[in-house]
Amino acid sequence: MSSEISVQVETSADLDGTETYVVPLSSNLSGAQGSVNFLLFVRDNSKLPTPDKSTGIKIVSCIEVNDTNPLNNLSLTLQNSGKPLVDMVILFSSNINYNAQTGKVIVTHNPNITHILENKEKYLKPLKDKGMKVILSILGNHDRSGVANLGPAAAKQFAQELKATCEAYDLDGVFFDDEYSSYQTPVPPGFVTPSRQAAARLCYETKQAIPDKLVIVYVYSRTDNFGGTNAIPEAQAGEYVDYALHDYLGSAELDARYPGLPKSRWGMRSGEYAQGRYPSATQLRSIRTGGYGAHMIFAFDPNRSNWSTGTTSARQLPALQNIAVELFQDVLVFDETHKYAKDW
Repeated sequence: MSSEISVQVETSADLDGTETYVVPLSSNLSGAQGSVNFLLFVRDNSKLPTPDKSTGIKIVSCIEVNDTNPLNNLSLTLQNSGKPLVDMVILFSSNINYNAQTGKVIVTHNPNITHILENKEKYLKPLKDKGMKVILSILGNHDRSGVANLGPAAAKQFAQELKATCEAYDLDGVFFDDEYSSYQTPVPPGFVTPSRQAAARLCYETKQAIPDKLVIVYVYSRTDNFGGTNAIPEAQAGEYVDYALHDYLGSAELDARYPGLPKSRWGMRSGEYAQGRYPSATQLRSIRTGGYGAHMIFAFDPNRSNWSTGTTSARQLPALQNIAVELFQDVLVFDETHKYAKDW
């Protein structure tokens, strides 16, 4: 039986924190003939920039990639701190689908998501180079499968699909949204009755599969409550959910819905930027003064007609300026040179 060993690597100030380096290792086996050679892959994350800001509040930008280039998140910074406004970018959305040939559920991507993932050096690496996390949304897609009707074995299998996807495209986690599934009655073979507990189990299995990545849920439909009778016996929600993001303008306390998840991981008063549904300055301020830790902006796009024209209350830019002031006591800087049209 082999024993665990630890390897300490000291990095040079000259190394690029965005690159992965290979360290060759050789071990002479005691009491045995020959040696074993290894390759250790190392990245110095201490050199990466971070969007962490003074109040600790995370801004989660959920981008509708059917319409919007995710690189637009580079256009928003804070004047005093110089930090990016956005901490995490959710790519909305990939899907969960049923494969009738194999009888299993799989991850699928529409052409827009596919283009972005297959060109991650162009569309995702610039975000990650600024310290932003890139998260893949998983949404139902009008068939019998969904995030809330997988049995234990199917949940474990789908979690491995998600792990492979995250590894293939260097993604930082998964966002679960229980919408647009066509759950069937009677329940088809291989599935269970849709429930919050089944959704909780999928989140748990996903966290088991990707413990170093983020598992985020939308506080909506069957991902809106993993407490009480919805709980699974293996763990409480705070052990496998990293963030819970409210539906638009939602502000209900989440401690009973996700036991063990601290307020610093609750996303409050989310805004909808295509329809002009924004929290007021007072509502934003309550996020900071209440000790909450996240806020989601959905479908922000500086190329849309409501960016800075039209009815004042419907404009995107003033809503984002309010975020800078109320959550970070700073001033928003919008960089026109980082305004990107959808180019695919």
